[in-house]
Amino acid sequence: MAETQDITVEVDGPVAIVRLDRPARRNAYTPRMGAELTEELVRLDALPEVRAIVVTGAGEHFGVGADLDQVDWRDREAHDVESLREPEKAPWNLSTPIIAAINGDAIGVSLTWAMQWDIRVVADTARLAFSFNRIGIIPDRNSTWLLPRLVGFSTAMDLLLTGRTITGTEGHRLGLASRCVPAADVLTEAVSVAHDLAERCAPASVTATKRLMYEFLEETDRLRAYNYERRTLNWIRTLGETLRGIAAFKTRRPPEWGTTKHVTIPADLR
Repeated sequence: MAETQDITVEVDGPVAIVRLDRPARRNAYTPRMGAELTEELVRLDALPEVRAIVVTGAGEHFGVGADLDQVDWRDREAHDVESLREPEKAPWNLSTPIIAAINGDAIGVSLTWAMQWDIRVVADTARLAFSFNRIGIIPDRNSTWLLPRLVGFSTAMDLLLTGRTITGTEGHRLGLASRCVPAADVLTEAVSVAHDLAERCAPASVTATKRLMYEFLEETDRLRAYNYERRTLNWIRTLGETLRGIAAFKTRRPPEWGTTKHVTIPADLR
């Protein structure tokens, strides 16, 4: 991997753990951190042996938003990293599931980052806030599109307009995260989820499920979604994962899938 300054990476078998690593600044965001994280997620996604990625914060915080002492809001070039000119690098277009281990406070851009990933585990005592309007800037990273779809329009409007701070417990209740545990247990829980997914779930099936889930966020034709899902299911069966999975289940042994996460749903199934 390329040398990085604001993140660190370790690999635990089929699971990669990425840490936002500026603990002295409570992992505050910089454009360099944004660029490093984007490229590292893409690099890890390209590795067939990495089946799940966990992103967490070094120290007690996940990330407290932009580093206001280092970020020049008037410098368009510095913020060019935020422009999605390469949509294939967007988290929702990567094959590998990404799990946010929100081990502490997640404010502003640090929280909207985590919302783009696939599964979120949050500390019950973490402070969460989409605090953008409180410093004179609008919510970023697709939040005005995504958050209403995750938690409902009314709740999203409340959180985005007011920028109020809520706890991880309330965030879990509202649907910002699917799991809520004590702060000391967040990374352990997230890594456990990642290993369970990596070791027990079929690679091609996981990729297809993720792709359909994100595509259907925009699908308004329920019948088309039903039939597209059905055709994809029938295609998955041809890859051999189904027979291998059933055989492993019957013999109570770990599955050997014989497939990869790097699959593309055939265009003619649409």
